Order: sequence, then structure tokens, then C-alpha cells
Amino acid sequence: MSNTLKQRFTIAHFSAMEHLGTPAVLLMTLTAVVGTLLLPLFQFQHFSEDGRLARDCGFATAFLFGFFLVIGCTAKIYRSLHDGTAAIALSKPLTRGCWFCGQLCGIGFVLIWFLVTMGAAVVTAEACSPRYHAAGAYADLLSTLLLTLLFPIAALLIGAFVHRRHGRFTLTAALALPPLLWYAPFLTPPPHWGSLTLLPPIACFLVQVLTFAGALATRLSPGFTLGLTLLTTAFAFYFGNASAYLPFDLLAHGGAVPASLLLLLLPQTLLCTFTFGGCGIYSLSKKDAI
Repeated sequence: MSNTLKQRFTIAHFSAMEHLGTPAVLLMTLTAVVGTLLLPLFQFQHFSEDGRLARDCGFATAFLFGFFLVIGCTAKIYRSLHDGTAAIALSKPLTRGCWFCGQLCGIGFVLIWFLVTMGAAVVTAEACSPRYHAAGAYADLLSTLLLTLLFPIAALLIGAFVHRRHGRFTLTAALALPPLLWYAPFLTPPPHWGSLTLLPPIACFLVQVLTFAGALATRLSPGFTLGLTLLTTAFAFYFGNASAYLPFDLLAHGGAVPASLLLLLLPQTLLCTFTFGGCGIYSLSKKDAI
């Protein structure tokens, strides 16, 4: 492995652990997960398909919270450039481009961690959703959901136990949440695993948001970065083909997102990611003082 790759990997590792150790990231994730798991309790419409409302709302929650999670993490780039943290790192034999790419890769890891966690919550909520209402066995639904909600609580308890000995409550709880939550789908009726095929398109779009917001964060404050990213995203959905990254209808009646669609989305994703990333590196390299 070349020295540059080692540097990027090291920066990405520390960046990811720093963001996962942030209470706001854990709080956003727990809110999205618990809200998704509780969706079946408030689902009183089937929309011609069992579990559709919980599934679509769950993935919409994953997209929305993932969007703001990415924006919040990229704000750290702006703060690092203005509080001297980046200057300390760049005082070593480290290029600005390498530092910037490492930061984006670390945030990308946090994004994947969040989507994997939400994937378990969505398939669990979809499996639990409607059939209990139809059968009138509401108590069975409640007991199942209470059982699955024990996994987020267990992650917090593990974090508290480790924190008592070594500190790092938030980081420990965040790392424990996905593996624990993935036990939940196996306690429910047979889940629709094909629903998970919607996660790669969502990830592709949010990666573009990540690199775009990261490039803006090299020059703009978090407020301006959020506003401009929201405006650009709204423009992309209204005038562009961004809606192709949320193909909810393909999951109807046990369907799945075909690999061919993902192959069609990848070129645009790669082009935008490298373009925005290149703009961020150029902007950072032309910055007079850090």
C-alpha cells in the first residue's frame, strides 16, 4: 500500500470514529430507527399491499435523515479549517487533497453504517406491519415490536457499561447498534429481503450529496452549505432524474430493484462524485490560509 493510501485510510478512520462518537449522530440514528420500528403501530391503511406504508416511510426516513446526517458531518470540514485542526494535520507531510479525500471517506463510512442500520429497521417494520391489524392480533404486534426495541436499548446499555470502564459511551453504542439490530428481522414473520435492494440507489444519491456538500464546506459556512445543498437537491428532483434513486414502485408485491437500474445510475454517480470531489480539492488547494 502506498504512503498516500495509508494516509487517506488513517484520516478516514479517525474521521469516521470522530463522527460516530458525536452524540448528534447517535441521536439522529436512534430517532430514525425507533421511529421506523414504531411505524406498524400507526399503520391503519394497506394501500393494496401489506407493509407498503411502513416500507416506503422507512426508506424515506432513511433518505431524509441520511441527507441531514451527511450535511452535519461535512460541517466538521468547515470547522476544522477555521479552528486550526486542519492546520495541525497539514503541518505534517500531508497534502490538502489527501486530507480532504480522507475526510470524505470517513463520512462515507458513517453514511454506510447509518444505511445498514436503517435497512434492518425497515425490513423489520415491513414484516411486522399489516397482517396483525387484519387479524386483529394487535397484542402480538405490540409484543413483537417491544422485543425488537430491546436491541437499541441493549446497544445503549453496552455503551454505558464500556463507558464506565473506558469512556466512549457514544462511540461504543453506535458501533454496537447495527449488529444487534440485525437480529430483529429474524424474530419477526419472514421479512421481504428484496426491500434491501433500495439501499444502494439511496446510497448512490447521498454519496453525491456528500461530495457536493464537502466541496461547499471548504469555502462556505454550514448554514450556507445546507441551504445551497437543499436548493440543488430540490432542483435535481424537480428538473432532473433524481427520483430514479428512489424507485419505491419496483418493490411492490415482493419486487426488488434490478441490478440493471443500479448499473444505469452508477455512471452519473461516479461522474458527479469525482467532479464534486475534484472541485473540493481544487478549492482547498487555492485557499490562502488554513
